[in-house]
Amino acid sequence: MTTVPLRPTTLEIDLDAAADNLRAVRRLVGPERKLFAVIKADGYGFGAAEMGAVFAKNGADYLAVADLGEGIRLRQRGITAPILVYPNSLPTAAADTLAHGLVPTLVDLDAARAYSQAAAGPCEFFVKIDVGLERLGVPAEQAVKTILAMLELRHLRLGGICAHPHAEVGVDPAYADWQLGRFTGVVDELEARGVRVPVRLLAATPFVLRFPHTYLNAVDPGRMLYGITFPGETPPVPLRPTFRALATRVIALKELAPRERFAELAPFPVTAPMRLGVVPIGSADGMRWLHAGRVLVRGRAAPIIGSASLEHTRIDLTGVPDARVGDEAVIIGRQGDLEISPAEVGARHGLGLHHVATSVGPRVARVYFQGPPRG
Repeated sequence: MTTVPLRPTTLEIDLDAAADNLRAVRRLVGPERKLFAVIKADGYGFGAAEMGAVFAKNGADYLAVADLGEGIRLRQRGITAPILVYPNSLPTAAADTLAHGLVPTLVDLDAARAYSQAAAGPCEFFVKIDVGLERLGVPAEQAVKTILAMLELRHLRLGGICAHPHAEVGVDPAYADWQLGRFTGVVDELEARGVRVPVRLLAATPFVLRFPHTYLNAVDPGRMLYGITFPGETPPVPLRPTFRALATRVIALKELAPRERFAELAPFPVTAPMRLGVVPIGSADGMRWLHAGRVLVRGRAAPIIGSASLEHTRIDLTGVPDARVGDEAVIIGRQGDLEISPAEVGARHGLGLHHVATSVGPRVARVYFQGPPRG
């Protein structure tokens, strides 16, 4: 474990789990396919550089980000693996993208012209096709015409086409097949016109988990690499959560007596003697959405009192009379025989599991572990 930060609030991350998950996906899709490890949203909240390094070391062919700035930061952290940047920036960012050896994903001719002008030599690019999500991407019906126009521009070389298919849990498989057909129809028409498509990238996590016939010659899993699956999804390979714990320390204790005056104006009711604890994590760190109504201290549950303030959260330690300043307070994770899971926290606040770690604010230190799980 790294040095304990001065502010004792940490998100603990299991690097061994991340490595195991990447290797499991590699076994699932086979050695012949390109594996793009998605580390968007700062590696789903776990740290893009740290996760990217683990995935690259354990067999990812590419890393993929959805933020040009994140791709540049990865280069600055010394990561040399190929990096695909999903659509996110304006055409004016073309020179910065190329200067850092990143592969852009384009969705219109204006961006293609900008990269053509910025490039001093061959410029590999991907094109994103919208096959049903109705968000970013060239509409499938316009894709062939658009790509052919892009390839007429100086320096541009097609590295592949990609898509982000839409597939809720329990969806009719015919819907997945419809999106696959729209995607492969673009590939087939391009190749019929003499345009080689080196990488055909359609299957993100939902399709990797449920529709192996959509793997084509490349996949780009995201949340499953972090051990995140949704209710109703049955992973075809074992996955382990990289989320180990969100934890802090008790920094203050005080004994409260019931209020005799202005009780109705108190920030929370005190109807009996209470042992109050304070922990240094607050709404500025995402705490309003990151708790299950209690924390774990000395292996016992301590209710959270009131709502989180900007920097701090109050906890009721009346039931933990031996608690002391400096004791660990687990917000999410295991302590002793008790556990508060990310799924419980997500369900309480209406967060998808992939939004739990991303809700942890950047001031919370990410601490990386290798070895046995937390006890």
